Amino acid sequence: MRDREMFGRPVEPDPRPAAPPSRNRQRMRNGHRREYAADRARGSTISFRERCAGALTDIGVHGAVSYRDLAEARFGGHPYTTRRAVNGWIDDGLVAETTARGPKGNAFKVLTLTPLGVAKAREHAAKRGMDRGQQIEIPRIRSAQAAHDTAVYRACARERERLRERGATVRRVRLDAELKGAVARASESARRKDGKRAADAERHRIARELGLPVDDEGRVLHPDAQIEYEDADGRTGRVNIEVASGNYSQETIKAKAAAGFAMHASGPAAASMLRKLGLGPGDDGSWIGGPADRDPATVEL
Repeated sequence: MRDREMFGRPVEPDPRPAAPPSRNRQRMRNGHRREYAADRARGSTISFRERCAGALTDIGVHGAVSYRDLAEARFGGHPYTTRRAVNGWIDDGLVAETTARGPKGNAFKVLTLTPLGVAKAREHAAKRGMDRGQQIEIPRIRSAQAAHDTAVYRACARERERLRERGATVRRVRLDAELKGAVARASESARRKDGKRAADAERHRIARELGLPVDDEGRVLHPDAQIEYEDADGRTGRVNIEVASGNYSQETIKAKAAAGFAMHASGPAAASMLRKLGLGPGDDGSWIGGPADRDPATVEL
């Protein structure tokens, strides 16, 4: 084979323009087979099938996940591998891909499950050792909430990685809707039977059972998400996660930080407020960025 020829034909240059540089601090990977060869050389043992199983489980657990966030969390930021996985899910009728907009109007892609995808994600979750009670359903996506909902996934991915580094295994993730629903059902059931005082007592009891703090005025503080985990010694624990946006008041942030919530900022205004209150951003990972901070051309091929 002569230089610049393949199978007896001249090799044409790639006509596609180069992707513009990403503004994200974590540079997207490029390459394809050569990158996976390098991964193997570094000792990576995560197969494509395992990555897909974890990613599909994530979509089911969190309801709505940004395409870019899933690429970074489950596919090492590799654009071609992510596209291969997503296209396969769409072809199999497991996933729907839609477009949402961030607070500043920036468009970004969101992945959700179909009914068939829900069944598959539940199967993956069980095989991955997650609790039988793990909720996986088709969410009701509200465009106005899409940016915040996907930011919760980014925050959970940060906390999940910290737990993994400590040798812990995630067993269940509860989102705020599930937590609020559990507290409300228990309280209402007690109210119908025995009145308001019984309802208050039951609300506090179920809050303690779920690891939710109660403030001095008797109000239950609900996080955006809660991760249940099992550490290397078999002990269980919880991490309550809150994603603050720019419209959060200082009082709200202080109350949730004082209750032990892991605070993350979505947007520069929230990051500035956390910094002002001594809660980040910084090495603690409280700044999680968002669709408005990214150039989607580097991954959404």
